[in-house]
Parts: sequence; C-alpha cells; structure tokens
Amino acid sequence: MRMHRVLLGTFWLALSAAGLTGCNTGKGVTDPAVQFANLRVANFIPDASGPLNVTLDGGNFASGINFETVTQYAQISSGTRAIQVSVAGSANNILSGSFVFTGITNYTLIPYGSVEEPTSLLVNDTVVDPGAGFFSVRVVNVAIGTTSVDVYVTPPGADLNAAAPNVAGVAVGGISTFVNLPVGNYEIQIARGGTKEIIYDSQSQTFAEHTQVETVVYTLASSKLVGMTLLNFDSSGTSVTKPNLLSQFKVVNGSSVPSPLNILVNQNLLLSNIPFGGASSYQETPAGSPSIAVETMATPGAALLTIMPNLGPGTDSSILLTGPAGALKALVLSDNNLPPVPSRARVRFVNGTNDISALDVFVNFSKLISGLAMNSASTGLEFDADPNAGTNYEFDFNVAGISQPSLKLPAVTLFGGRVYSIYVVGSQATLAGIVTEDN
Repeated sequence: MRMHRVLLGTFWLALSAAGLTGCNTGKGVTDPAVQFANLRVANFIPDASGPLNVTLDGGNFASGINFETVTQYAQISSGTRAIQVSVAGSANNILSGSFVFTGITNYTLIPYGSVEEPTSLLVNDTVVDPGAGFFSVRVVNVAIGTTSVDVYVTPPGADLNAAAPNVAGVAVGGISTFVNLPVGNYEIQIARGGTKEIIYDSQSQTFAEHTQVETVVYTLASSKLVGMTLLNFDSSGTSVTKPNLLSQFKVVNGSSVPSPLNILVNQNLLLSNIPFGGASSYQETPAGSPSIAVETMATPGAALLTIMPNLGPGTDSSILLTGPAGALKALVLSDNNLPPVPSRARVRFVNGTNDISALDVFVNFSKLISGLAMNSASTGLEFDADPNAGTNYEFDFNVAGISQPSLKLPAVTLFGGRVYSIYVVGSQATLAGIVTEDN
C-alpha cells in the first residue's frame, strides 16, 4: 500500500501570540475575526486519474477540483488544521498533513508534482498595496522538471535579448517577492532560469492599478513547456488560466521512402535530412494547426504529404511517418513526458507497420500487451530502471496470436526517470524498431 506523503507547507508570516490567543480591541473585547482564516486550493497535479478532493479535519472542504482549477476562498477556523488530499474515486490519500492558520489571513494550498510523487505548497496570501499607478506580481514555481525559471513581464513583442527578467531564478517550490510595475498592457514570458530559452508565452493583458497577482508556473505533460495560472488577491480569490501559446513536436521517419526527408512548417524549412529510423528533437512552434509538409532531400519543392495537425497549447506531439512515397501517411501522437520516479522508466509502444493489423508485445519474454492495433499507441508502461547505469530489457513483437516473434529487440537500455517510445515500422517481412527517448 502506498505510504501517505506529508504535505510541505511554506509560511510567510510567523505566528504571533495575538494570532493564537485572540486580538484585543483595547476595550477588553476580543475581535471575533481572528478566529477565522480563508483558504483556497489550486490543483496542479497533471496526471491524476480524476479531480482532487480535499478534507479538513476529516470533513469535506472542497471536492471535484480538476487540474488547473482553483477554488475560491472559503472561511476556516484558525489554528492547527489537518488536511488530506485524495483523487476522486480512491479511498487513499495522496497527501496528508497539519497546518497552522493565522486568523484574518488568506492562504492558497497548491498540490503539485505527479500523482506518484505529489507534494504541496501552502502560500500566505498577505499583500501590500503597490500604490497609485502600479500593480504587483510575484511568482510561484511548482513546475517539476525545471530547475528554476525567469519571468519577463514586458510590453507585447519586446525583444527579450535586450531585457532582464523582472523575476529571476525562482526554484521549484520557491516563491518570489512581489515586484511593483507600472500599470499597462503586458505580455508574460517564462524562460528556463539563466537562459533566454522560452518555455511559456502568453497573450497580452492589461493590469490595473492597486492590483496584486500571483503567477503560478506548473508542469504540463511536456518535456519542456509549462503552464501558467494567474491568482488574484481579491475578496473571493478569483483566478484565470492563460494557455501557453507554444507547442512542440518531433518527427520520426519510419517510411520506406529511399531519400532522407525534409520537414517544412508553414512553407518554411524546419528539419532536413531525416534518415529512415531517425527521429528529430522536439521543435518549438506556435500552438494551433500549422501546415506541415514532407519532402525528400532528392526532390525539394515536391511535397509527398501535407498535414495540419492540432498542436495543443503547451503540449508535446510525435509525428510518425510511414509507407512508401506514393502513399506516405502520418500518425500524430500526443506525448506524455511527465517524468516517472527516478527508479522507473516509462515506455510507449507504437504499431506503425504497413500490414500487421495487431501486434502482441513481450517484455523479457512475458506478454504485456495483446492486440496493439495498427496505427495506434499503447499507454505508457513503467519498468524498473537504474537512473545511472541503466537496465537492459528485451522487447519482442509478434503478429497477434502467433508464437513466433516477427521482431526482436534484445538489448534496449532504459534509464530511470526517462520516457521512451518504441515504434515498430515496415512490412511483416522487413520489420524494424525505432527507439526514441522523449524527455
């Protein structure tokens, strides 16, 4: 049975004696407001099988909290309170712990990470008015997989090469101080800490004077791109999620086209000379439905295939190319690159064959998948794997129901904390396997 994780809390204000015993008005009367605090919950666990439920001292506090959803503030009694977090439909808690809440104070509880290794952050939402003509912003980084992030709040279209981050070096689990900025219309961009590598971009928006916002940066299922939600410090605790304007994709060449392939996006050459069995790295592109054309190195300008896949905000996709030049086809897959725990590797299997309607997949001679249909992918399966030395596995692929393997991959090394895809391509008589590391 999985052990409960202990919630990790971050408190920004120390408890005072007044906060524990009540606030005297000076006339011998205790202010009743000190008996209460306000709490909201923000769910940033991307791979939970359902919404989150939260209990407070064993009673229901909030239920059905979907990913990227933030509840509004609800009043709770101040003092030490026990909180448990579970996935809807499960009897087991994924997080549990006790917190001390000071009266007349607002808090945000943020569960984050993966469902296998969840953690949380309790944020004190006490703010100071930035003054006339200004608004203030701070950054909370709960994006596992990043080391730190830099945040740029700039006029739309500003050149970041000539700009310094407004908030720099916020580590995972970290909370920045507030930064005051003049009111106006701004674009928010997020880069890996210490670099200009943009991992998030937003539509511009106007910030009004006297307002305070919290920029929460969190993990999606991408190997690099992140999400962002703005939490407002208003009376009810409103929030808004700002979709990432970026997406990324990679191309895997499992075709029987003799010449290496070129890839053009919106008529601009992006990738060139991808050989059979080759896979590109992820390429960043605006989210949406770009025109992606496939040409050969031998005959540039003559498209073999043009597709317009839907590349979602902040997502990773893989495009597998199969078939001959006259019948080239593309299988577009959504990638889950959320890292597994360090002692496990995740593997997805893809049947990209030309003529095998279903495959059985054997791992170390044991059948784990039956009847993987042509032009489809399995969910990711996790295997024990050493994160440093790696662990070898044999993967065999049989025509469904047949005992003799059609393809054997006898020594595939998997490393813990990594995500892989294994593509089976070609015709039954000439099958090949392509192994890619996706994160």
